[in-house]
Amino acid sequence: MITAGVDLSSQIDRTAACLVDWSVPHASVTALALGVDDDTIARLMVTVVKLGIDVPFGWPTAFVDAVAQHSRDGSWPADYLHDDNSALRYRRTDLWVWKTLKTRPPLSVSSDRIALPAMRAAALFSRQVPRVALDGSGILVEVYPAAALRRWGLPSQQYKGKDYSDARRALVERFLEETAGWLSVRSDHVELCLSSDDALDALIAALVARAAAVALVEPVPNEDQAVAVREGWIAVPCLGSLSLLAGVETVAS
Repeated sequence: MITAGVDLSSQIDRTAACLVDWSVPHASVTALALGVDDDTIARLMVTVVKLGIDVPFGWPTAFVDAVAQHSRDGSWPADYLHDDNSALRYRRTDLWVWKTLKTRPPLSVSSDRIALPAMRAAALFSRQVPRVALDGSGILVEVYPAAALRRWGLPSQQYKGKDYSDARRALVERFLEETAGWLSVRSDHVELCLSSDDALDALIAALVARAAAVALVEPVPNEDQAVAVREGWIAVPCLGSLSLLAGVETVAS
């Protein structure tokens, strides 16, 4: 089976994609590149078993409803006028990650710059027939690399950008040590991960896609399943799952 990962930016030159070929009990990175356009991502969406994309798949329901109400009649929900505006800023999955992993929440798709790549994703998804499943039940699955790294016991913060190149190198070295027994990564792909956190996140996204394909991610809680269809849901790998990725057969698609 083939899984793919995409670190989606609003800009093509900052968008990375990775392909991983899984041949139990071994796997290999077969492609890793920057400068990935929408047509390439669209092709991946119909050619791989599972595609993990590092971008919010939707917006908070309360935010969408509030904006629609404001557009319709100029009003704004009174509940969100004062202190607690978390329902406007965060999706249910963001709050779940925040609570479960006991770390900072993902960026707010309604109030941070992550909204720009999310808009690109929405436009890309709108090209697909039938409609893309936002809850991860289809080919696409939403990925948050920091959450995956944390679940796998790897450094998950302060590895992005030129100022953290040393930390990124340490993370890549740790990652290669942890996966040496079952994952092959070419030297040029390693160098790309060292120079680009976008490429590294695309690789992580491809592994999370595999985790989703073999049911090694946390399930959507029963009480959140309905809202996940509308807002999207982050696939968080199960604890200790990194070492299991290459040794199990596909159980989900």
